Amino acid sequence: MTSKPRLSTYWVTCAVGLETLLQEELQGLGIQDIEVLPGRLVFKGQLEDAYRICMWSRLASRVLMPIHVHEIEFSHDARDVAEELYEGAISFDWSLIFAPQSTFAIRLHVERDIKVNTQFATLRAKDGVVDSFMEAVGKRPSIDTKQPEITMFILAGKKEHTYCLDLSGDSLHKRGYRRFMTDAPIKENLAAAILQKAKINDIQPDIILDPMCGSGTFIIESLMILTDRAPGLVRRFGFNGWNGHDNELWMNIKAEAAERHQTALTQPLPKFYAFDADWEAIKATKQNIIAAGFESILDQIQIEERTLADWPNFQAEGKKSFIVTNPPYGERLGDKASNRAFYLGLSALLQKHFPNQTAAVIAAQIEQADVLAFNETQTLRLMNGKLPIYTRVGKIKPASVVRPFLENWQPQQFEAIEGAEDFTNRLQKNMQTLKKWAVKDGVYCLRLYDADLPDFNVAVDLYGDRLHVQEYAPPKTIDPEKAKKRFNLALASIRAVTGLGRDAIFIKTRARQEGKTQYAKQSTASKRFIVQEGKAKILVNLTDYLDTGLFLDHRQMRLRIAAEAKGKHFLNLYSYTSTASLHAALGGAASTTSVDLSNTYLNWSKENFVLNGLTVDHADEQHQFFASDCFEWLKEGHEQYDLIFIDPPTFSNSKKFYGTFDVQRDHVSLLKRAMNRLTTEGTLYFSNNYRGFEMDEEIEAMFDVKEISNETIGPDFKRNQKIHRAWKITHHPV
Repeated sequence: MTSKPRLSTYWVTCAVGLETLLQEELQGLGIQDIEVLPGRLVFKGQLEDAYRICMWSRLASRVLMPIHVHEIEFSHDARDVAEELYEGAISFDWSLIFAPQSTFAIRLHVERDIKVNTQFATLRAKDGVVDSFMEAVGKRPSIDTKQPEITMFILAGKKEHTYCLDLSGDSLHKRGYRRFMTDAPIKENLAAAILQKAKINDIQPDIILDPMCGSGTFIIESLMILTDRAPGLVRRFGFNGWNGHDNELWMNIKAEAAERHQTALTQPLPKFYAFDADWEAIKATKQNIIAAGFESILDQIQIEERTLADWPNFQAEGKKSFIVTNPPYGERLGDKASNRAFYLGLSALLQKHFPNQTAAVIAAQIEQADVLAFNETQTLRLMNGKLPIYTRVGKIKPASVVRPFLENWQPQQFEAIEGAEDFTNRLQKNMQTLKKWAVKDGVYCLRLYDADLPDFNVAVDLYGDRLHVQEYAPPKTIDPEKAKKRFNLALASIRAVTGLGRDAIFIKTRARQEGKTQYAKQSTASKRFIVQEGKAKILVNLTDYLDTGLFLDHRQMRLRIAAEAKGKHFLNLYSYTSTASLHAALGGAASTTSVDLSNTYLNWSKENFVLNGLTVDHADEQHQFFASDCFEWLKEGHEQYDLIFIDPPTFSNSKKFYGTFDVQRDHVSLLKRAMNRLTTEGTLYFSNNYRGFEMDEEIEAMFDVKEISNETIGPDFKRNQKIHRAWKITHHPV
């Protein structure tokens, strides 16, 4: 008659938030009757169970075996926890657990509300272990806090102290492959948990993509899961120096794991894509994949330096795809608005390339995850070290096809608005005239009406499917009540002609601005929307400022820059929200440099860039932004540019710049400095909105100057030919 195998109690620790997933994993290893506690699972099992967890658990942090419990007797309120830990340690014969020749270390965890100096308490617990050895065998083991042969875990509690042998030794998240690090990497066991939550095995993907791969953790953990590679196959464990270690049992488990991995390697694997905008991350990923033992299948992994805006054609149609990534933007961009813009851009890319496929994306704040266009969503909240992270898992919604508003617009049927008949007729006629052009050229943002009639002195601009209506302040000679009545008639007419409701119409009054008021904030409503122009997605603000962030009259100039920018170094002076720089970048510019005095506009610029998947946060930035006076910036630098765009204000006296800028007075000095920074074969585009502007003869004599105003004014501004003037300036041929 054989006796039943001896059962022991084991603790399996994990990051808070992983308890349920870890329970499922342990059940998959054949372990039942599991007690779930915060950050810890407890079960009774055989040594083989503990060994299998050490070998196979992708989610656990440590496997602990409680050895000794020291109960506390309360004789008075004032406790000396450090001495309690010493008494508990010396009361057990530790020579039964490991040899005095072994090195050891102690990890102390203290329950809440227990006041103790943990460093001193750990030292006293160590003294107790050493004194126990001296009493038992007359020899003492040595301390090694970096690579001990035995690790002891002590939980100091209110009623008892539990002394455990740490069978895992080092934390189980350390698989041994992470030789090269990048900033803020995700822990290996958290990456595995996210893959498990997304059910990567059930998906059986043909394509796996991490577009911001960092040091390659998601790619490697995916490889390990799909090739049935045990995470503990090549690392050392804390039970190696334990007197109770069953080496034969462990070697059998290890041999079985190696055989399973070799068998799985014979099966087809998906195509892996690992991209990052940082070349150092690309190098780290490749080296870590090799260190993980996957060098033989490197041909299955496309590892490249790419931004989100530079994705290749994945040819994913008809294939199952899985996208998983840990974007670095949570800490680097800083403000929530920039982070939200980035996640909106990432979401749009996923919708375009991988509709109806599965994705798992990490966010630093839940608000970031909420903008991802996913169906069937699940959210996993975890702690990556001391930082909370949110992982949104779901099916990517297909991108909805957005067409220019005028494509579906038809003349509306409505009752005549008394007193505004001429205005409604003119607005409707303008829209009918512009419709064919807007639909053919894919124009989403345009001017529909610009004070065409003297009695209706307003500008009506279309931004996507919203209207921005600016009332030009009437002269003081006009009765305010009469002006107000006419403006209300105009608004009623605009709603009737366009068919848009009140919530889609945003109103501002545009008076002549002077001094510091020209860029002042008008509101705090912050109605920000994304609009399309050419290849670019652009954030516009229809409430807070007099201008929206997108000068519509410069559309043709921006598209011209996009067409000419490929491979060139582009400089944008007085860049405002840097939409011209954005077009240059999306057109393939080798680099873009944007200079503006306003940090507000430069932050807005960065949001525009990250919205389009362009990187703005690396030390060797391809796209740079400088908060500086343009005159000073030109004077101090020496870099040369192939393409320059300058669109200065008519007049400026910003508090950051001592003195004033007047475009007529100062354009000669500005252009001469800028031309010093233009390459011999380069092109400078200069424009401004000052109606009385005249180009100085000195500039025309020094350079090849050609006015191109007509070429840069779109059909929607043909009624107002003086909206701006523009020139193309180059060096004379040598």
